[in-house]
Amino acid sequence: MSRTGDYEFAASNATHHKSTTGWIPWVVFIVVSVVMIGVLWCGWQMYQGHSPIEMIAHPAGNSVLKVGLRTAPDSLDIRTDDSDALQQALLDNVYETLVKRGDDNSLRPGLAQSWNVSKDGLVYSFNLRQGVHFSNGDSMNSESVLQSLQQGITKNYPGYSALTNIKTVTNPDDTTLEITLHKPDALLLRRLSGRAGIVYDTKAVVDYSSSALGTGPFIVNSYSKGNSLVLLRNNRYWGSPAVCASITLQYFANDTALAEAMEHGNIQIAVPLEGNENKRLAAIANTQMVDGQSTRVRFIAINTTVASIFCDEQARKAVAYAVNPQTVIASDGNGGVLVGGPIDPLSTGYEDLTGIYQYNPNKAASLFHYFSASYLGTITFLVPQGEGNVGRELSKQISSVSGFKINLEEVNQSTLQQRVNEGKYDIALTTMNHTLDQGAFAENGSPFVLQDARAQQAWANAVHAKNASEYETNARAYAREVVNNNAARWLYARKSVMAVKTNVSGYAKNMTDQLLPLHDVNVK
Repeated sequence: MSRTGDYEFAASNATHHKSTTGWIPWVVFIVVSVVMIGVLWCGWQMYQGHSPIEMIAHPAGNSVLKVGLRTAPDSLDIRTDDSDALQQALLDNVYETLVKRGDDNSLRPGLAQSWNVSKDGLVYSFNLRQGVHFSNGDSMNSESVLQSLQQGITKNYPGYSALTNIKTVTNPDDTTLEITLHKPDALLLRRLSGRAGIVYDTKAVVDYSSSALGTGPFIVNSYSKGNSLVLLRNNRYWGSPAVCASITLQYFANDTALAEAMEHGNIQIAVPLEGNENKRLAAIANTQMVDGQSTRVRFIAINTTVASIFCDEQARKAVAYAVNPQTVIASDGNGGVLVGGPIDPLSTGYEDLTGIYQYNPNKAASLFHYFSASYLGTITFLVPQGEGNVGRELSKQISSVSGFKINLEEVNQSTLQQRVNEGKYDIALTTMNHTLDQGAFAENGSPFVLQDARAQQAWANAVHAKNASEYETNARAYAREVVNNNAARWLYARKSVMAVKTNVSGYAKNMTDQLLPLHDVNVK
């Protein structure tokens, strides 16, 4: 080959090599750029309090979900309506709170991504999430929280009456809120996980009776009073997008209509109330029954004032032994788990106290033996409407060992509550709905308060504890004291029950009678 030929071959080879390697720097540049953008995006999400892993693991979808419920809210004004039905629909879905409750009732970060408490328990400093907006686009910041708290306290909205211990509320900057108390309140964070912790857009004009404006993963699309509530994904949500694009909450008059809707495929989740159609729901194809726990504790309230024979501790002990809790559990379609005191298994301070007063007719009879028939007289027993049968069975259990004449009255819930508040009863079958109600047997002003100094002091020590450990110790001491003094006959913690189609996932199972977070629910 000539020198010219050699040169031509080398030149041609060099040109080919240059053409095949020239793109490599661009590929490296693009890859590095993509990685850097990803790192910056993850860093920005984490800075704002978001979880990039969660946003990748739970991408938004286009699925539609229909949920069947029993109790419809009378309005959408969560500021003034303290019903569980409204909280169940809107809390954690449309509205969010400073502190959030997990499915196990534990406290977790909400709109406050973290907080610090001073050693003396008097100062709470909340670090708010950044980049949070209300669904109308307005920014949520410390001023929003401050104004929400001030408005709720000033107008005495439900849940805010317990905040009278607050001394000052300040917002040093847009992402910090500080609450100073007159004295420690171990329940403050839990109070702020409910209605008192909701952050509103107080500058916006909203018709709260029929609409809602929050920072949650959903917005209210339409509301038909007594019939349905339609939620749509909030595209301005600060966290990962809701998995479902649309969720309809459909309300039914009874469990039978609820079961029929499930059978016909009109709903994918059913939350029964009485539980009298649970077997029917369980028999529906591709449906599973999901049992969870609730903070609702059913108990027999005892009038411990001088207006009732049960001001006598001996009589209270006797009736505690005379009543069989299984009688009431068996009448409840959703069922429950035995509890022996005022604190439910999901709440801090719970201790199994069922062994203190177990059903024992012989012990009941021996205790009642000390009373004359004329002294016993007639007692008034109130039961909720629809529970006359269980009331009659409990009446037999008491009268058979006591000599009491039982005047059984079956009344609606509002009448029962009014009669209890007025002290116009001897015993009443009723329910304690929430974790924050557990101190009712020691708090002044409560219709269930027991005039027992040790119980009241133990509860005061719990509420004003400076740390969680101190609270738990004193809460247990309080529970034991009111049980030993028979402030009530505690029966069981009611179960939270749902019927769910097998193609639905991501739902909560506990406390669904009060909270129904829908952010992660997916329909395949």
